[in-house]
Amino acid sequence: MKDATSTNGGLDMKNYFEVKKNIVLTGNSRIFNNWAEHSSITADDFIVALEWVCDDPLDANGMLTREIALAPDGIVKLRRINDHHTGITSFYKFEGDNGGENGKLGTIWGGEIFDDGFMRKISLSAKDRV
Repeated sequence: MKDATSTNGGLDMKNYFEVKKNIVLTGNSRIFNNWAEHSSITADDFIVALEWVCDDPLDANGMLTREIALAPDGIVKLRRINDHHTGITSFYKFEGDNGGENGKLGTIWGGEIFDDGFMRKISLSAKDRV
């Protein structure tokens, strides 16, 4: 298994974080600016979540295993479960990743309900632009 400082397909995941952090800090992140309009998140919240998602260890096949998602009251850290037999990817929310108790089973994540009453699935991986 690769760690966050290893290269993956010629791309350094830790470098991704530094570049993305700089984009957020200079006010040039379209994603952060949009998320901040629709949530109570701060730049610091977003940067902490970006670091977590960019520290993605990847699975044995080099597939992403982490995403962050927008919720009305913050950012949700998600685990990507990649079924290599069917090609289906599912997203799970684990309490331990989100400030809760470690060791509990995750629950499948189906999105977040926003103030307009609609459920949205808005997420970002280490490979997405900010």
